[in-house]
Amino acid sequence: MKRAARTLVALCEIVRPGNVLIAALSVIVGAMSAYTPIGYPLLVAMASAALISAGGYVINDVFDVEIDRINRPDRPIPRGDVTPIAATLWAATLLVSGVALSHLLGWPERAIAFGAAAGLVAYAAKLKRTPLAGNLVVAAISGLTFLYGGLGGTHPVMSLAPAMLAGGYHLGRELLKVVADEEGDTAGGATTASVAFGPTVTARLAAIALVAVILASLAPFVWGWFGSRYLITVMVGVDPILGYVAWRAIRVPDRSEAAQLAVLLKWDMLVGLLAIGWDRGLPWGLTGQL
Repeated sequence: MKRAARTLVALCEIVRPGNVLIAALSVIVGAMSAYTPIGYPLLVAMASAALISAGGYVINDVFDVEIDRINRPDRPIPRGDVTPIAATLWAATLLVSGVALSHLLGWPERAIAFGAAAGLVAYAAKLKRTPLAGNLVVAAISGLTFLYGGLGGTHPVMSLAPAMLAGGYHLGRELLKVVADEEGDTAGGATTASVAFGPTVTARLAAIALVAVILASLAPFVWGWFGSRYLITVMVGVDPILGYVAWRAIRVPDRSEAAQLAVLLKWDMLVGLLAIGWDRGLPWGLTGQL
């Protein structure tokens, strides 16, 4: 009985609930950007994105067992609370469910859902071990999450702004993460950017990505897509953190510091989501009905 309880808790833990919540919030922010009506389709999109995101984290842990024994031995599979077979079945259930839900939406959403699920599996199985390719795939999927929420809106093109910013943001963060994980990746035979190019080049590539996001973050205000509340929040709460992390990255952080900077970016991501949420205000798009 205790074993079953531990497994159940581990199956909940392995999906990274906090990260899954961020994926669902990203769909909402994309929807807010594009004035997507509040209603059943938006709820479906949120659930679909959350399930696909969760499945991606689980399948990643399945392929990363040996790496995680070094980098993250406290995760459910390395510590023995979930078997790789059980985790694989759990990942398949989550991914298939997320893609299936997308069929209640339009064909663009279906294409995004299928592409994201396939991309996450490819990332876990192969691309994570290919220099830069895996990082670019994760960044692209992160950006697509915003489009997923914005496609049903009256101004879907506006969801491109957070999509593009999120893509650059996640690229910088992913590059810092591979610097932090270099020891385990090397032992596990994963030729990540840090292993292939070295931590100095990888950290500075991360800095370039983050500086690009800082510069691009002003564009939605200049274009008139977002207003002064967006600009204030970004300039006060987001860009200074990005600048600080970029500066530290240029100085080439060690593995421990790179991990800390990646965590800092994760929290700053929430401020970025808030910037658009506060600018649009709640509720929005009241033409839809729950």
